[in-house]
Amino acid sequence: MKGNHLSKKLLESSRARLMASSQRSWSLSSLPLDMIEEIFHRSPAESLLRSKPTCKKWYDLIKNKRFIYEHLRRSPGRSLRTDERRFLRIDQTVQIMEPVTRTRSEKPIPHELQPLENIKAMVHCDGLMLCMCSDMESGIVHLALWNPLTRHITLIQPSTRFTTSDYYGIGHGVNKYRDGYKILRFSDRRYDNYHHHHHSEVDFEIYYCETSSWRTLDDAKVDWNVDFTCHGVSVMGNMYWLAHRDVEEEEELESCIIGFDFTAEKFMDVCFCHSIFDYNYLSCFGGDRLSLLQQNHDEPSLIEVWVSSKLADDGGDVSFTKYFSVVSSDLPWLHLDRSEDASHPVYYIAKNKRIIAWCEGMMDDGDRLPVWIILYEIDEDGVRNQLETERHYENDYVGTFLCGYVYVPSLVPLP
Repeated sequence: MKGNHLSKKLLESSRARLMASSQRSWSLSSLPLDMIEEIFHRSPAESLLRSKPTCKKWYDLIKNKRFIYEHLRRSPGRSLRTDERRFLRIDQTVQIMEPVTRTRSEKPIPHELQPLENIKAMVHCDGLMLCMCSDMESGIVHLALWNPLTRHITLIQPSTRFTTSDYYGIGHGVNKYRDGYKILRFSDRRYDNYHHHHHSEVDFEIYYCETSSWRTLDDAKVDWNVDFTCHGVSVMGNMYWLAHRDVEEEEELESCIIGFDFTAEKFMDVCFCHSIFDYNYLSCFGGDRLSLLQQNHDEPSLIEVWVSSKLADDGGDVSFTKYFSVVSSDLPWLHLDRSEDASHPVYYIAKNKRIIAWCEGMMDDGDRLPVWIILYEIDEDGVRNQLETERHYENDYVGTFLCGYVYVPSLVPLP
């Protein structure tokens, strides 16, 4: 027991040295490789990236795929105990917010994603961002797979062409180390005429990142439409969306959560939704569940947060339970409508029943109406803390909060 205690203290002490300064790397280099590996498993991905040039032994370890995926598996950001989650959004730069320390870093936007007003949506999986960019006038769409930490990016080539009415998802099978990542594309036929979508084009197909090839899903049939406000969330290698289907007998829409199983390569009904507010946001909770945050436009003083049961690998039954409600007159609108644009919050549910959200707000400033970018901490009693991170005026602000996302930095390489 005493030996284990000393080993743990040595690991934590060495990890602190790594994070504090690379000038002390000589003291770590003298340790056995298995102990160095254990220290690295407990270190943030950003610190490891800075450590790569230190020595060849470290470089070889950190770029090793087995180590990368084990580090990802152990990532504290995949649980509720210690948080490595970041908020990522794109304005004039790539902005990454660390909500716990409230620090923000900025990087240039990759030229593959420019011009920035064409960035329409992102989906996150294991530190990789699947980005959809489109020009509404020309109808030209392209996909990019991007690791913001390593700054590597690659364009995904279509089997025929991408369209502005497509939805996308990213995930992996049971063994992502062996089989790699997959991208799902499917079309929303509600906009066939508006977007000049040809009926002869593929409706459902999967892209295999390891082989750079597409496969058509001929058997895929659906009877639902994805909710306008939902771009999907990837959890445990599968994709989930909030969707609606017609109920002919009742002449109304039925709301549900649908998923796509990347191992079986098929859609699955996850569960029905009890009730739907004006604005509904789906996110990951605790690494293996879903959260649903709801707020009405006419009654912003109420926010409800629902959490699902654990998501099973085999797509078993899932149910939602109300986690907590917030009733307070000082609650902000998390969803902001500005003329033709709609801003969506970037949020996650933290421990002790708290909502951490980064979103836009508009406040009267005399003759001008500025757009405020605010980081909120909201608990059951209302707004606990708020921090203004930016202020813009509409005539000089593009606003791309539609593309904001919760992001966990990782060293996962691009295919």
